[in-house]
Amino acid sequence: MKRKKSWWISWEEKSEDYRPIHDPPNAAILGWWCTGQAGDDSYYTLVAWVVAPTEAQAKKAVLKDWPGKNVKWRFCHEKVEDELSDRFPVKKDWSGRRIADYREGTVPEEGPRST
Repeated sequence: MKRKKSWWISWEEKSEDYRPIHDPPNAAILGWWCTGQAGDDSYYTLVAWVVAPTEAQAKKAVLKDWPGKNVKWRFCHEKVEDELSDRFPVKKDWSGRRIADYREGTVPEEGPRST
């Protein structure tokens, strides 16, 4: 099975609670991490690994679970390699299973498993 295109995307989350509104988030999100907070506490910096055919669809997938009205996108790059640095640990939870499925190329047409 050919591996689907994925994106490494980051944004400023300006809500008081930076967690997604669903846990786990929608199936397009392989994993997400909070990488910091503004010095004035006005936003959190989040990053996610998203499976989607286009950048626009990757952003749309993020907005399903982080529906902020004032999202400031920091970057969205096609993720060519499937490795993560130590800064982004993969847990043995839903994201670990989704990432393992993605790496094995076993992500079905409808996306990774939801749990």
